Amino acid sequence: MSRTKIRKATRNKSRINRLRPLAGLLATGLSIPAFAQSVPFPTYSTGAQPNGSFVVSDGQIITPAGTQVDLGIRVRAKAVALNPNAKSHTAAVLTLGATQAVEVFDTVTGDVLQNYIAFGSDPSGSYSGITYSPDGKYLIFSQDSSNVTIAIVSAEGLLTDNAQVSVPPNNSFIKCFPNSPPAAYANPCGSFYSPKTSYPGGVAISQDGKSAYALLNQNDTLTKIDLTAKTPTQGLQIRVGNAPHSIVISSNGTTAYVSNEGGRAATEADFQINSAGTEIVGRPGDWRRDYRFRFCG
Repeated sequence: MSRTKIRKATRNKSRINRLRPLAGLLATGLSIPAFAQSVPFPTYSTGAQPNGSFVVSDGQIITPAGTQVDLGIRVRAKAVALNPNAKSHTAAVLTLGATQAVEVFDTVTGDVLQNYIAFGSDPSGSYSGITYSPDGKYLIFSQDSSNVTIAIVSAEGLLTDNAQVSVPPNNSFIKCFPNSPPAAYANPCGSFYSPKTSYPGGVAISQDGKSAYALLNQNDTLTKIDLTAKTPTQGLQIRVGNAPHSIVISSNGTTAYVSNEGGRAATEADFQINSAGTEIVGRPGDWRRDYRFRFCG
């Protein structure tokens, strides 16, 4: 055999050897049809799954840590407070846009024990503001209906009506300046986005349990409520920053620490923009933006 024929035969044999593993794989696939079949992707429904995971609206599957408490559908849980009475092992959740203002649940079992509607007629909640009194006998929470409600807490942690304190909108604490920017894009200075509510938010109770304090988001104020009065009513209001959100009272009851979503109150020397009827500190050019929704209500 010539040298050329020998080289050609060697190349053909080498090629056959390289193809044999592939041929074996193909033969295996053809002889075991199950390996060639695809598994259908599962179809999920949005919400809780049997294995404890959740499918959210964009299709993601999440597995939260801890025990999940099912508060029902169409519930926006905005704030939670833990009952200081350990024997009742309950907590209260402030809801927004739901059929009840507050839901009480058992912290051991996770069961919802009560859907509370204030005075049987006011289901409105708020974006923030719920706390127990230090002795656990009262629960105080904010409502978008422009009320701060006080409920009696039973030994089992359930709520009954006590008082509903009106905290109406009040623009007298808002100062307007002659150099204010055009108001066509938003509410003019001194006029509220919503004339029906002050949008009460964060609440706190003094350590002695005698006074409650509530932040009125749209008024830009902190107000005091005398809990010792036979019929609690709104007391003194003081101006704080713009759009106050949360509050903490010092242990000696002499100082309130307030967070303000809209920053400090503007002065005449500042460049201002209108925000839900309040002049807030801005920058030239910011007036073109719409700040009507500066509050969380």
